[in-house]
Amino acid sequence: MEVKIDVWPLILALAAVINGLGVVRILTVLAEYLRRHKSLKLQHYSVYTMLVLYQLFVHLLFWWSAVGLRAAEDITFFIYLYLLTGPTLLYFGTSLILPDISEESNDLRSIYYGVHEAYFTILAVFMLWSIFLWPVFGYPFAPTAPLLGVTFVIALILRFTVNPKVHATLMIVNLSIYVFVITVFAVKTGGITRIMLQG
Repeated sequence: MEVKIDVWPLILALAAVINGLGVVRILTVLAEYLRRHKSLKLQHYSVYTMLVLYQLFVHLLFWWSAVGLRAAEDITFFIYLYLLTGPTLLYFGTSLILPDISEESNDLRSIYYGVHEAYFTILAVFMLWSIFLWPVFGYPFAPTAPLLGVTFVIALILRFTVNPKVHATLMIVNLSIYVFVITVFAVKTGGITRIMLQG
């Protein structure tokens, strides 16, 4: 008698752990800020706040979407490595934008523009990874691919400019795209997979 085991939760486990490390990093820094906010000399910057919020949302959306993702055929080790690349990129991005809070002055605007080139390079690579994730797993391109393409272009623009108005505007656009994707494609668990299997 052959015993069939659903290995997908096991395959997804390491990706979930890496992704979870990014979420934990964000929550740890937020908790540290809340604990010490009266003694910290923190110069707020709204674009930085939007970026951290966006990064948290991308971590959550990755997990929410990955639950429905399954290989159309047998998974190879290289597909597994591809799967792990996405949450690893997200973790690097999160670690980059959230430096340790020090007793000295923490100028969030300086932190933002000090890491924006590296961060938006990572985000652009992550968006390319996201566009090709479904085909790597044996599916056609996801219905969200055009929106991921727009976010990829936005990441490249933000990588190469230091114009504060451009950064503020395009971060609002990024958050709007995120809300749209959740509303249209991902309200239910595995929503993108369901749409693709029905159509």
